[in-house]
Amino acid sequence: MFLGIMRGSTSRGKHHNMTGEVTAEVTHNNTTHRAAFAHYLVSSSLWMAGMSLYGFLFTWLLIGILDRPADEAGFARLIAEMPPLALLLLGGVLGDRMNGRSYLVIMHLAMVVPPLLIAVVYSSGMIGYLWVVLFGVLTASIQSLSDPARQAALSRVSHLDIQRSISVVTIVTTGVGMFGFWLGGYLEEFGLSEVLLIQALLFLAGVFFVRKLPDLPPPESKRPSLAEGLRATWANTLARNLIGLNFLSSLFNAGAYIIAIPYIVKEVYGGDASLLASIMIVFTCGSVGSNILLYWWMPLLRPGRLFLHMQLSRIVILGALFLGPPLWLFYVLLFCWGLNMGITTTMVRSTVQEVAPVNYRAQILSVLLLSFMVSSPVSSYVLGQVIEAFDPLAALLPGIVISVLIFWLGVRHSGLWTWESPALSLQSTASSSASR
Repeated sequence: MFLGIMRGSTSRGKHHNMTGEVTAEVTHNNTTHRAAFAHYLVSSSLWMAGMSLYGFLFTWLLIGILDRPADEAGFARLIAEMPPLALLLLGGVLGDRMNGRSYLVIMHLAMVVPPLLIAVVYSSGMIGYLWVVLFGVLTASIQSLSDPARQAALSRVSHLDIQRSISVVTIVTTGVGMFGFWLGGYLEEFGLSEVLLIQALLFLAGVFFVRKLPDLPPPESKRPSLAEGLRATWANTLARNLIGLNFLSSLFNAGAYIIAIPYIVKEVYGGDASLLASIMIVFTCGSVGSNILLYWWMPLLRPGRLFLHMQLSRIVILGALFLGPPLWLFYVLLFCWGLNMGITTTMVRSTVQEVAPVNYRAQILSVLLLSFMVSSPVSSYVLGQVIEAFDPLAALLPGIVISVLIFWLGVRHSGLWTWESPALSLQSTASSSASR
């Protein structure tokens, strides 16, 4: 409509040329953003595949190869992932201060080191508990430094709205990440050293695609400090409340998946590495499937309500898993759990991205990631003690209680129930203006 008015003016030829120039510029910008988004997706997918393989290897090295009990495995994850937590906030500061493309190249190169180190140690016959912990510390530290910058870069390279951008990234990266689980399932056939070498190559290959991203300079000349980022997070009521609820959710829901499921697979169902890998793939398929559905519904007007409703459905899923169902039903429930967690994770990430100020986005996202990462080692240790005191299925019960608490707090006190996404509000306003 607007272009038609321009072409109908008295200076018809001049405006026609201007219209052509504007259209060409918009087309060029869209093409550039599409290419940048594609390179971002490939580099992030390679990173996710390597990290998925790390998650499997760290768990199976402790449980399957070293045959450590649940309390020792939980403690290993605690001491492996607690030190990198401080680096996560530093990663947010660096992400807001440095050129994003150059910084991510450095992170990909650094991530090649841990798997190569453990491959050499294993080949030398020296692998032990402390080496596995060191593997975790190094990998988690580099992940902590890189993740805020990677998350913040998304809104700068995507041609889609934030909700759809995060959904697409989750679908693609998680789908490719299943390759890591699949590869872990063939650990005994390929050999640990060879699998670790493949993991290193995945991170190295990502460098090629990160280098193809556009220049990503810091968003402003002023260098934000860590304290300013924390203040910005605390001042943003919705982001603060959502990050707090996400911490509670990750503490005993995501934590149960990380520490309880491997022991349920091994002790309740008598499974090996291949069964654990297949369970992880089924769970991940659920997560990918949820984001495919979300993509077609997005943008959502009230994403907070969907996040809170998912807490109720999770109660049913965890309750059914606690009953120790037959293996086929266990697969179905893990798929449903993946659907549930895929929706809640995407809702949290997209909402925080939407409400975070541009100048502090990487730092606020680092606080969000901190909520994920603090919960993982803490819940691993606590639930490891629960498993040793009772049994693996008992580790699912705290998640049921926490889900009830999250729903109540979310509806009554967080502001999530009534919050409306600006993406859909702007879309509705634009549609109304166009119709007039």
